[in-house]
Amino acid sequence: MPAPSLVANVLCAFGRAALLSSRTRLIRLGLRPDEAKPRALALGLLLVGTGLAAGLLSALGPALAPSPVRAETLSIDVKAPDLTPEIAELARLGAYTPRHYDVEPGDTLISLFAHLGIHDPQALSFFDAAPHLEPFLALQPGQHITAGVADSGELEFLRLYLDGPRQADSRTIEVSRIGRELISDVLPFTFSTMDALVSGEAKNGLNATAKSLNIPESIADQLLAVWDGADDPVAALKPGATLRLVFEKKYADGRFVRDGQLLAAQIIDDAGVHEAFWFSDGTHPGSFYTLDGRSASQTFLRVPLDIKDVSSEFAPLRRHPVTGVLRPHNGTDLRAPQGSRVLAAADGRVTKVAYEAKGYGNYVQIDHGLGRTTLYAHMRRVQKGIRPGVLVKKGELIGLVGRTGLATGPHLHYELMIDGVQINPATADLPDTENLSAYQLAQLRARVLPIQKMFEDAAREEGLPSPEKLLAEAREKEEAQAAAAARDNKEDLSDEEAPAENQGEAPSTGGRVRPVALEEGKARAENLGRSGR
Repeated sequence: MPAPSLVANVLCAFGRAALLSSRTRLIRLGLRPDEAKPRALALGLLLVGTGLAAGLLSALGPALAPSPVRAETLSIDVKAPDLTPEIAELARLGAYTPRHYDVEPGDTLISLFAHLGIHDPQALSFFDAAPHLEPFLALQPGQHITAGVADSGELEFLRLYLDGPRQADSRTIEVSRIGRELISDVLPFTFSTMDALVSGEAKNGLNATAKSLNIPESIADQLLAVWDGADDPVAALKPGATLRLVFEKKYADGRFVRDGQLLAAQIIDDAGVHEAFWFSDGTHPGSFYTLDGRSASQTFLRVPLDIKDVSSEFAPLRRHPVTGVLRPHNGTDLRAPQGSRVLAAADGRVTKVAYEAKGYGNYVQIDHGLGRTTLYAHMRRVQKGIRPGVLVKKGELIGLVGRTGLATGPHLHYELMIDGVQINPATADLPDTENLSAYQLAQLRARVLPIQKMFEDAAREEGLPSPEKLLAEAREKEEAQAAAAARDNKEDLSDEEAPAENQGEAPSTGGRVRPVALEEGKARAENLGRSGR
């Protein structure tokens, strides 16, 4: 037996003896163990513990010594769990067909399910029970929808993309299946966009040009509203002119959805280079501006129709053509074919949509801020989605021309009110243009640099003059003309200040007289003499 083991045995024996002696004394004295002095007890426990420790070292001694490693292989039969149900569920969740659809006029939730091949009564009832899913029950033409549909026709997910007037308002409403349950969520969303360029020679008018250059209809409609006024190069498009457009193409989940905002327009014709660039600072509706910060169009459409034949002038008082009663007529009647488009005259918020059988018929009222409101009456119908509280943009479709209410024929009754007073929209002193601030102008110029490069590259590829060079030449010509005009004005002022006797004329009590004025006076006198003969 090794020495550590002998020591351990001896220490354990002494410890047991000490504990036994202590217990015997307690019994003799009639004391409980917890009333005894702890010294003897502690001594016994110490000896026992030391002995046990020595024994442990003795037992571990051989194990602590180096020894060869021995490896053994064990074979154990393990039964794998049955994951067949879980695997089948995963396969079911992944087995759906992605489908896409753009809402068409007249679509409902039921017709949407039919277009997408969804046969799921549970899902159909789920939409009726959730108030925040109301947009699915009032679908608007052009809205984009993606869906996942199982082979059985069961709905896996349905996603509606809502494009707001501002980027922060855009969102998706999604219904998805988790297990056997359906859940819904509303999430912020922004379409991915790419800038597209169209460039080529114009034809006779916009329609022929759009067809020739494959310009999307929505982009052509936006182009019509870029320049509004006498200087409208779109209205004067003819062969030989060059048209270039840059516009957004919107994508969702990597798939093209629709054409977006027209970003820039450039027309080069005999009159020069016409350019307009879209700008919005994110807090106000955007508009088109020139590179010197001026608005490219009027702030208000004085005639909010594409057909501008005015049939009844603004009159404070007139005899009504239907009732024969003399009554105020504080508006302008714009004759147009039934179904012609009625456009918002400016950016604003819809405040009223109503019907008057013995008055306006179907009509819409819009608040444009700064005390300015417009009203559009006798419409055949109001465009879907136009309701109180909705923001509209200048040129946006709000209804169709009709003859509802008291009307002799199809026309639009258009009113403009400033601070509650109805005025003549044809002659009103309206803010025709709105200019950018210096900071906004700097933002605009920085943003359009890539677009200008696209225009320059297109001109080079087509073998045409550089637009930048043409603009520079036009500026030099304008500066030269302005300098010449300034010199002429200066000479005229000098002539007016020169003494009359130096001009070969007699002094007059009324001041100095210009030679041109005298010549004109002589000519008038001669004409009067001839007419008197």
